[in-house]
Amino acid sequence: MKLWLDDIRQPLIGFHWVKTADEAIEVLKTGAVEYASLDHDLSISATLGVPKPDEKTGYTVVCWMEENSVWPPKGVDVHSLNPAGKARMLAVIRSHYSPHA
Repeated sequence: MKLWLDDIRQPLIGFHWVKTADEAIEVLKTGAVEYASLDHDLSISATLGVPKPDEKTGYTVVCWMEENSVWPPKGVDVHSLNPAGKARMLAVIRSHYSPHA
């Protein structure tokens, strides 16, 4: 399965669409995700730059993936328009998928 995490933008054909970090984690727990494309900001307030203090984001998802060693075999991409959030997410993702010395 291909997973698409985004609260607003619809996925390309063939993706399973979830809109929250909790939904994404639940799908990842199944072990059926082969590839994931994730957004960082998952609410209108976050998109506008004023997230709630305890709001979960795409970064929450990649941190959960790291803590639980759950990595889709065909990779994880970030389609977020938030440059800082995207960079944080990609740092975690690349640390897993990059060859280790």
